[in-house]
Amino acid sequence: QVGTLVKLLRGLPTSFPLPVFVVQHIGAPFVAGFASWLGSVTPLPVALASDGPHRPGHVYVAPGEHHLTAEPGGMRLVQGDPVCGQRPSGDVLFSSLASAFGAAAIGVLLTGMGEDGARGLTDMRRTGAYTIAEHASTAVIHSMPGTAVRLGGVTEELPIDKMAARLLELVSTGVEPS
Repeated sequence: QVGTLVKLLRGLPTSFPLPVFVVQHIGAPFVAGFASWLGSVTPLPVALASDGPHRPGHVYVAPGEHHLTAEPGGMRLVQGDPVCGQRPSGDVLFSSLASAFGAAAIGVLLTGMGEDGARGLTDMRRTGAYTIAEHASTAVIHSMPGTAVRLGGVTEELPIDKMAARLLELVSTGVEPS
């Protein structure tokens, strides 16, 4: 599944006009190393998310054992209960994006086991955000994106090799950073 994320991020230029928030389900002791490695194999700067501002064209990885939420100009780490058995949780991140940015946000749900992210992505779609789920043809495990599709939370399903180009189209035609 990590290869899927790398493929997506490698398709985005350093001039990408939005911050990128990542929730990856890996053990807390490995997240810092993962973020460092991700920064070495993708063109965008990558850092562990922390309380404070976010910047366009930067990737922020949720640290282990904290939920990541985003708001205009900033991000916060939250020490809440696990959601869908996960902390960090994609549902928490996506729901915060829905509340803070509404139709100005884009949500992407990649391959994964379980249902984390599906309800939050659905929240985003309800607020007018553009939501993308990885298509079953390229998803190693289609459970998370498939659940989002079943819930009606997906604007478009795409294979991983089409996602970066689609994101670039979306940001060039009207989804603006807040």
